[in-house]
Amino acid sequence: MRRIVSAYISRKWWYKWIRSLSWFSFRYYWFVWLSFISACILLVYLIKKPIYQEECSTKVIEASIKEINLRLNKCCNCSSQQDSIIDDTQASPPSPPNTIQCDGNNNISDNGGNVTPDPKYFEVGNKSGTIKLCYDNGNTFPDNIIIKHNGQIIMQTGQVIGDKCIDIPYVYHSGDPTYVEVIVQPSSDIQTKWNYKLGCPN
Repeated sequence: MRRIVSAYISRKWWYKWIRSLSWFSFRYYWFVWLSFISACILLVYLIKKPIYQEECSTKVIEASIKEINLRLNKCCNCSSQQDSIIDDTQASPPSPPNTIQCDGNNNISDNGGNVTPDPKYFEVGNKSGTIKLCYDNGNTFPDNIIIKHNGQIIMQTGQVIGDKCIDIPYVYHSGDPTYVEVIVQPSSDIQTKWNYKLGCPN
């Protein structure tokens, strides 16, 4: 029985491979030891060698500094850049001739004739606020009073009669005119009468 098993095992490939390896190790034992020692040395070398070794060199830094200095030299100096900065504060256009001060005591009136008067200009300054308009258009013939600033209508009474005081919002932006324009559109009747006065922004 043992002979049969031994004969069966001797025919297996793994058995033949083990016997060949044993014979090779016995016959060339010096090569086995040399391979083992070489593998140990290689393993120790790989363990001790760092994965990434950073090179400490100042050449790259010096080149970067030189490039930055060249770019800075091509730029304008700080003083010229500061001089070229545009001031956000823009100058207002000059007021028209014969501009009236908005002191609240300027009484502008017309006693008839059905003639559209020339626009009046009132100096109101560069401070936003509320302008008070007081008018009296009489009790018979309606008149319209229009107030413009920077070419835009900011208030108009419409064709009305009677007397009244109105608060008008006045908003000033840099570069805007410091005056307002007042236009009166009188009634079509020749006997129309009106008067008004304009205060300063509060």
